Amino acid sequence: MPIKGMLDSGVFNPREINEMAAAFESVLAALNLVDRTDPITELIAKAIVDCARQGEIDRVKLHDCAIEAVTKH
Repeated sequence: MPIKGMLDSGVFNPREINEMAAAFESVLAALNLVDRTDPITELIAKAIVDCARQGEIDRVKLHDCAIEAVTKH
């Protein structure tokens, strides 16, 4: 699942969306996830969107936020 499909239109600007997409791809690579239909990819995307909604837009920090969110479960 691409993260861009989960974004509310008009909430994030193009730069923010690019940062979120880069973080998403980075997390997938770090976890060796290639199957976009794996349910964990949706959890990762949701974690990134949640972090971004809280004001975090840096791709590295979004990456860390998503890793923390999915590894504590």
